[in-house]
Amino acid sequence: MAEVRADEDELAALIEQGGFWRITPDWVPGEFAPPTRDLVERVALGLRRSVDGGQ
Repeated sequence: MAEVRADEDELAALIEQGGFWRITPDWVPGEFAPPTRDLVERVALGLRRSVDGGQ
């Protein structure tokens, strides 16, 4: 179990240093703006449409 914890700590340290983004394609953003209420509402609407069959 200690080995798993060490792996989690190592991954967390890698992400904190920005290393995670070096293993993704360049088109994946490495920083994100905080979500706004408008964005959350648009995402919720899209999810509802997806559940309703795309209508």
